[in-house]
Formats: sequence, structure tokens, C-alpha cells
Amino acid sequence: MKETAIKQEPKWVDTHCHLQLTDYDLLSLNYENIEYLILPGVDAESSKKAKDISSKLPVPAYWAAGLHPHDAKNLSAQKDELLKLIAEADLIGETGLDYYRDHSSREEQRENLTFHLERAKEFRKPIIIHCRDSFSDTYDLIKNYADDFPVILHSWTGGNKWTKKFIELGVYFSLSGILTYETAKDLKLSVKQIPTNRLLVETDTPYLAPGQYKGQNNKPEFIVETAKKLAELKEMTLQDLSSITISNTNTILSR
Repeated sequence: MKETAIKQEPKWVDTHCHLQLTDYDLLSLNYENIEYLILPGVDAESSKKAKDISSKLPVPAYWAAGLHPHDAKNLSAQKDELLKLIAEADLIGETGLDYYRDHSSREEQRENLTFHLERAKEFRKPIIIHCRDSFSDTYDLIKNYADDFPVILHSWTGGNKWTKKFIELGVYFSLSGILTYETAKDLKLSVKQIPTNRLLVETDTPYLAPGQYKGQNNKPEFIVETAKKLAELKEMTLQDLSSITISNTNTILSR
């Protein structure tokens, strides 16, 4: 009698997961569909926590050190500590520009992003970039470093115009739960033009839970909902998307 093979569910790399900012019991979370995680920092303290947590999870995890644009005004106070952490980290970030909130001045944000880009060039490390209502300035800063190191645009929300322009820079586009929202019509259209070798998926845990979990704290296991929507838009199977996005992240990390 022929045995029936057990079908294995596709696995995912959660390229943006702030577990260190949650109060979850990290050992009790469901990681069954996770290949590995990337834990970005948002300041020196959270970057240190990401480093500590990364070695204690039941799945492989990488960590990043950086200063979020909201706190760009604190760069001078944290610079020395960030430099030490960046030298150790697997990636750099989360950094970038956020002109929606403007918690730090735009000049401070641009200075902060440039600091991180220079460190990425110095250490040849991938960088994770937050870009909200700041496409033009983010593009102008990144283009000066084209091909110097891998760039991940975290929780990408751009429409066709900016997606096309950033594709020309060879960046990676990480899609979050926003892709599953009814309001994300422009994003859904723009995703169709992203080359498959530039696609990534993320949760942004504990933020941006996908549609059916909206309003709840996000978790790594919810990543499959974003992946389902992305696979549908790219007209591919979940298994193919899983293989592609794992391969893409492996390339970024030189695995």
C-alpha cells in the first residue's frame, strides 16, 4: 500500500518583527510556519533587546540596530551606543523618514537616515528603511548608495509611480498586513509590477495585523495572511512564494 506523503505547510521569513517591543511569552508563540525572523531595533535600547532575544527563540533569528525616524532627534545622544551595536548587528535599522507624524524634524530625520546609510556602506550590511509620506526624499538619499548594500523598504505602501522608481534602484520590497486591507487599492496594483526576486513579507509585530486580525496585536504566525494576498496578486502558489521570499532574504543575509 502506497503511503500518502504529509503535505508540509509553506514557511516564511518574517523580515520585520519587533518581538522585543511586546510582552508576549516568546516561548509560547506559534512559530510553526516561520523559517526565521528578523528583529529590528528602533533605538539603542530596543536594539540591545533584539540582540538578546534573537539567541533565545525556538527559531533562528537575526537582529538589526538602528534609530527610528520618530526618534531621529535623539541621534547625537545615542550615536556612540548605536555605532557599537551596528558593528555587531546582522542588519542596520529600522531607520528612514516619516513625514506623516513628523515626531522629529525633517532635517533631523534626513541626518539620521544618512548616518545609517553611511554605516551600511562602511560595514557592507543590509539596511531596513521606514518610508512614510516621504518617497521623494527617501529615494534621493538611497540613490546615492545604489548597489553598495541591500536595501529593504519595510512595510512598502507606495503606488505605481514610486514602486517603479524604487525598482530601478534594485531595492527589496517587504509587504506587511496593509496589503490585506480593503483600502490598499493602489498598493495592490503596484505590487504586480515588483520583480519576484525583490519580494519579501513581514508582520511588523506587534503592529499592522492583517485584515482578519485587524485591531489585535500582530504575531509572526499571522504572516501567512499577507502571503496569501501577495500570492494571489502575483498569481503564484503559496509554496512558490515561500521559496522565492526565503531565497530573497537568504540573498540579503548572504546565507
